[in-house]
Amino acid sequence: MFPAIAVAQALSQSEPDSALLYVGRRGGIEEQLVPRHGLRVRTIVAAKLDMEQFWRNWSVPFVGSWALLQSVRIVREFRPDVVLGTGGYVSAPIVLAAAAFRVPIVLQEQNALPGRTTRLLSRVARVVATAYPESARYLHGNSVVTGTPVRKEFWQCRTDFPTRPGRLLILGGSQGAHRINEAVAAALPDVVGSLGLEVWHQTGEREFQRMDALRMSLGPPGLRYHPFAFDEELARIVYNADLVFSRAGAGTISEVSAAGIPMMLVPGPFAGGHQRLNVEPYVAAGAAVSIPDAECDGPRLTHELSNIVHDAARYSKMVTAMGSLGRPGAALEVAGLITGVARH
Repeated sequence: MFPAIAVAQALSQSEPDSALLYVGRRGGIEEQLVPRHGLRVRTIVAAKLDMEQFWRNWSVPFVGSWALLQSVRIVREFRPDVVLGTGGYVSAPIVLAAAAFRVPIVLQEQNALPGRTTRLLSRVARVVATAYPESARYLHGNSVVTGTPVRKEFWQCRTDFPTRPGRLLILGGSQGAHRINEAVAAALPDVVGSLGLEVWHQTGEREFQRMDALRMSLGPPGLRYHPFAFDEELARIVYNADLVFSRAGAGTISEVSAAGIPMMLVPGPFAGGHQRLNVEPYVAAGAAVSIPDAECDGPRLTHELSNIVHDAARYSKMVTAMGSLGRPGAALEVAGLITGVARH
């Protein structure tokens, strides 16, 4: 959703007369969030394939057929000059309907290992905009490395970093990340105590009360710990951070790297462990530290933070490396691809 919003923002800037329509899942969060960015929304039904329990897929042929009919209607009525697919099973029906009407297709893939939908749909796309060069080997047709589009709030790379990190931001996504929260709970007395870090922690709704209770139990050092369930103005918090500790989702890495903030990343073990591939270029460049999910606990977190906090040269290298890897202009690049495809 957010890469699509980012490209829409870029098109609104570069092609202000464009008519834009976002197509999403009926009943999905996009029904509430996308209109807040000034975009029209239409929705279709959607069913996700369960690759582990195939018996759960009995309704997919029926829902998929209905979604395709809805998509055909949308394409006929809106008559787009080009369609952008940003991955996921919801995009498949609308992209296939557009291809049937010979509407040019552009795809955008955020992960190093493209998802099944992108790999399939790349057969009908004019071009696929990727975040990683390695993605090309899994795709059919043309691909261009643009980086992952980020919202306009992240179109600026920060430059005013201290000599050592003083503010740590912990991101678990809107739902939180239990493994990360457990590690933070164990390490927190040292992190806000002996290391003296100010900590902002996105806990997720389910674990906010527990983490807030921990804050109150720490006494005076707890004043340096600021848990919050979710914040829609996350960009402001990211830009105030000197270091980010997070899962390794493509969207999070793209936004934080565009802002230029060094990271400590915990690739998730889910979905075939594809997040491990997302972190490799950042670790290789020295912009990020990777902690295996099974080793993410309080002592490991304290150890890694201590190594960064007490090594000014290493932290400076991380800042420089992240500044060279971030792609704050990715949305404008993808918008340029779309404009070029629409005009030819």
